[in-house]
Amino acid sequence: MLRALQNNGAVISGDNPWEIDTRQSGVKLRGQLNEAESNLEVTVVGRDWYVPCSMVWQKIDGLMHHIQAVPEVEIAVIHRDITEE
Repeated sequence: MLRALQNNGAVISGDNPWEIDTRQSGVKLRGQLNEAESNLEVTVVGRDWYVPCSMVWQKIDGLMHHIQAVPEVEIAVIHRDITEE
C-alpha cells in the first residue's frame, strides 16, 4: 500500500506509524501496522472541505483489495524494502 501511494506522488514519513501526505486534495493519512495481529489501521487525519470521506475510503479500499491478494511473505519483503529506503 505504501509503495502504491508513493507511486501516486504521496510523501511518507515515519516508520510504523506512518504519516502520509497524498498531495491530492489535502488528504492526509496515518497508518499503523500491528504485525502480531495482522492488523493495519488507517486513519484519515486531514482532507480539503470538498472531499467527502466516502471518496477517500473508496480509494483506500481499492488499495486494500490489492494487499489482500498479496502473499504474507511478499508483504514482509515489501515492508522491509520500504522501511530501508
